[in-house]
Amino acid sequence: MEGVRNVFFQIYRVLIALIAVACVVQIFLAGRGVFGIHGSASLDDQHSLNAHRDLGEVIALGTILVFVCALVIWNRRLIVWTLILALLAEVVQHATAQPKHPWVSGLHPVSGVAILGISAYLAHSAWAGKDKAGAAGAAPAG
Repeated sequence: MEGVRNVFFQIYRVLIALIAVACVVQIFLAGRGVFGIHGSASLDDQHSLNAHRDLGEVIALGTILVFVCALVIWNRRLIVWTLILALLAEVVQHATAQPKHPWVSGLHPVSGVAILGISAYLAHSAWAGKDKAGAAGAAPAG
């Protein structure tokens, strides 16, 4: 089982780093999309935001995959943080993308920054080897 955990830890390290980088690109695409809005069409009909929307779906899928990796690695800290990450990316991001409710929509970029922060922290920890013991089958980090 230790070998499987090590393989999943390597997959986790790459995925979490890619998610963090994708979050930076996502912020760029949001700005590009907003400043590319033309005409009086509704926000849902603005094609300038399509790349932002598509990458958001990829990030959300990636967070689910890193959560599955954390379950296989069986590290309590990773399980908790990747679950929070997946909930933010999958549930909160969709719930706060409401053009008809600007006060709710204001939380969309805030949760996006939280996703960036958590994924960057987890990527740094993974590449610095802080979670390696949990991946090798030792007692989960707390």
